[in-house]
Amino acid sequence: MMVALSTTSCSPNSWLNSISCRCNNDKAPFWQSGPRFGRHQSRIRFSSCWRWARPSLPPGHGRSSAEKCDDSDSGIQMNAQGNTAIISACFVGLFTGISVVLFNAAVHEIRDLCWDGIPSRGASWLREEPIGVIWQRVILVPASGGLLVSFLNTFRATLDVSTQGNWTSSVKSVLRPVLKTIAACITLGTGNSLGPEGPSVEIGTSVAKGIGALLDKGAHRKLSLKAAGSAAGISSGFNAAVAGCFFAVESVLWPSPAESLSLTNTTSMVILSAVIASVVSEIGLGSEPAFAVPAYDFRTPTELPLYLLLGIFCGLVSVALSSCTSFMLQIVEDIQTAIGAPKSAFPVLGGLLVGLVALAYPEVLYWGFENVDILLESRPLVKGLSADLLLQLVAVKIVTTSLCRASGLVGGYYAPSLFIGAATGTAYGKIVSYIISHADPIFHLSILEVASPQAYGLVGMAATLAGVCQVPLTAVLLLFELTQDYRIVLPLLGAVGMSSWVTSGQTSKGVVQDRKKLKGSRAQMTQWQGTSSSNIELPSLTYSSGTCSS
Repeated sequence: MMVALSTTSCSPNSWLNSISCRCNNDKAPFWQSGPRFGRHQSRIRFSSCWRWARPSLPPGHGRSSAEKCDDSDSGIQMNAQGNTAIISACFVGLFTGISVVLFNAAVHEIRDLCWDGIPSRGASWLREEPIGVIWQRVILVPASGGLLVSFLNTFRATLDVSTQGNWTSSVKSVLRPVLKTIAACITLGTGNSLGPEGPSVEIGTSVAKGIGALLDKGAHRKLSLKAAGSAAGISSGFNAAVAGCFFAVESVLWPSPAESLSLTNTTSMVILSAVIASVVSEIGLGSEPAFAVPAYDFRTPTELPLYLLLGIFCGLVSVALSSCTSFMLQIVEDIQTAIGAPKSAFPVLGGLLVGLVALAYPEVLYWGFENVDILLESRPLVKGLSADLLLQLVAVKIVTTSLCRASGLVGGYYAPSLFIGAATGTAYGKIVSYIISHADPIFHLSILEVASPQAYGLVGMAATLAGVCQVPLTAVLLLFELTQDYRIVLPLLGAVGMSSWVTSGQTSKGVVQDRKKLKGSRAQMTQWQGTSSSNIELPSLTYSSGTCSS
């Protein structure tokens, strides 16, 4: 068996003893078989030149050069796409960090303008002032914030009407998140009972959507960019990059199908985005944590069951918050249906009611995390609150937060969850300390050393956050990053685990209800001008997205 080869591609087979090669120039066979080297190589002489030739396999046993070139081009293309995705994630972290810094600066400016330095004195000072002096400011500031949010919500509703033309649609897609961010600034700056972390996450996802449309138009990487934007929003809001990464995993990546993701690229994108956003936030807002963290006090492992019991209580409080929110939403919907009240009127009503409640409980107003500092007793020269007052604040904060959310005010649930958790944990710690100290002469409980109420307040914050927003790992890592004390990890894991277990049944109910709403919304959307439901972004089926985002 002889194989004809050219001078440019001579492919002798190792299983042959002699090979014939035909030269393109001479048309005559010039060959000289040389000694065999190895199993698949032969040395062949062509016109006084020696060449090494790789043998070619028989037909059907190998791939063509075109196929090899296609594989090489495919590898180069995938590498280029991966580089584009990493660059896009870096831009997402950068612009999200800048946007969150500007967002927080705007909230602080509005707060200083409206409250005239009262937040720096603390809610306790406001409680001691005569009502005749402060009632106008306390009532009118949140109500005026609700009025401005009503106008913004009305304007945003007009942008939801579908229009023809790519230019008009692009302008509207940019205006919607901008207007919502402005509404969140006004809501929080005027003291209404919501938080900034939900808007920060939405800022990150909006930035990711815009960066993806400009730099990385691959449909399969939109989810990865959304995760990177979410991580950047949390890490810049709390200056906690690790918690931001795990938030993206728990709230965006886990509820999504795994086959649509590249694990390596997605992980790199989330980490880089969170780190860059945290660095930008630290430059713009300072390196201090969001709230003053007291020194954690852990006595003995014998008090771990007390933390487990605290986790159960925080889980019940989390269920109360989510149930109250659903109840308020239903009431607002029934009122709107019964009397035909315009939807834009409810933010004003929500702000007005928050102001009325704040006359008796000024701690429910959002003034950054100054009120959380009061609950944790981490501010100097500020008297701590009693256990009964802390329990009252838990109930009142649940009602006002649900009311703000149902009325259409814009904000998130992270800050209210942390406030409620701090009040619950601190009250629990004070009650436990009181019981043990008075029961010690009878039951000899001196072996059980109890930590300070502030320690239980810190653990309660994580447990309530995990129960409300269903992000247990994020809650644990957030408090660990803020305290920087490894001793808090075991109490955190125990309390957060119990809280998540208590709220797991409520979570499944929320998912079923969201699925029913999803079917109805999909049926309606398919009728809009022949629009395909596959091109419409529908609400997420996760419990956390329905509760903790704005």
